Amino acid sequence: MNSSVGHIAIFLMPERGHVLPALGLIAELVRRGHRVSVPATAGFTAAVTECGATPIPCATTLPRDLPASLFDAAKLALTEARAVAPRLEEVFRDDRPDLVLWDVAAWAGGVVAHRLGVPDVVLEPFLTSNAHWSLAAEVVPARTFGPEAIRFFTEVHRFVGSALPEFTSGARRRIALFPREFQPAGHTFDERYAFAGHCPADRAFQGTWDPPGDRPVVLATTAAQVCADAARAMPWHLVARGPVHSPAPNVETHEFVPQPAVLRHASVFVTRGGLAGVVEALHHGVPMIVVPHMTDQRLNGRRVEELGLGVLLDTVTVDGVRSLVDQLTSDSAISARVGEMRRMMHRADGCAVAADVVEEELAR
Repeated sequence: MNSSVGHIAIFLMPERGHVLPALGLIAELVRRGHRVSVPATAGFTAAVTECGATPIPCATTLPRDLPASLFDAAKLALTEARAVAPRLEEVFRDDRPDLVLWDVAAWAGGVVAHRLGVPDVVLEPFLTSNAHWSLAAEVVPARTFGPEAIRFFTEVHRFVGSALPEFTSGARRRIALFPREFQPAGHTFDERYAFAGHCPADRAFQGTWDPPGDRPVVLATTAAQVCADAARAMPWHLVARGPVHSPAPNVETHEFVPQPAVLRHASVFVTRGGLAGVVEALHHGVPMIVVPHMTDQRLNGRRVEELGLGVLLDTVTVDGVRSLVDQLTSDSAISARVGEMRRMMHRADGCAVAADVVEEELAR
């Protein structure tokens, strides 16, 4: 798509499940000649630089692990946005972008865009919402608004300038970083929502990986010890993220896993069910065992199970992992559904779809 070259600022929550899915879009915008600036913590500077964008050094208030409750996570998002918005507003006031893209959890992006009067587009790394289906209604238990909740939403209103639902739904366009087919009630979402699917990036900064032999590969990024115990004496090779005591010869462990490189060879993926990981697994045609930690991950796991792309597991046991790995590697119906989703996602060309939306908004 032809468009004038622009300066695009992209705000992402500094967490793997938010930054990594956007890298392919960042790289595609740079390839098309746009200047892209991305606030980035030290841990993500290499990723942003590899895409050809300019990292804007930024600190973070987020803890290493996010809480299970989305309400608690929202409180962290507010603290983060309050901490980083003043400096980033100053940076972009001096180097004004033509368009702001902001992850729906990176509220500083929406605030800076509104304060500078710059048009904005929202990136959706979670399942999205409309009048027919609401993520909040699905994952947040019904609650009486007690003093804590009232205080929180009052603080949000004061900071962003409106009620939270109006703030997060105010952008003209939204780019969902997952396929429409995975979105509940996906057919009810109108042209404001562009479902890009997967936006793959090279991610050389994560390193490479090759299988050590011809055994089926199982990737586990959660429940590492249980999965390692399950792999003992089994005819598959386990790649696990996290510490493992006394691993068997067919088990390798990593502090950080080059996930796309391993998924390229994997037969099963044991995951918490973050949407970024789910989409990567589907892009590579890998069925999943979803063991959720956060409430949105449980919803993703439920969707995986509904679509016949894997199973949702509440309690991880050695026998359960062995049984499910055997089931997922031998079930032809699951294999066919995962394969069809993979083919659909490859046909979609997510990077181009997302970048076209950005250029359409730049041209307005």
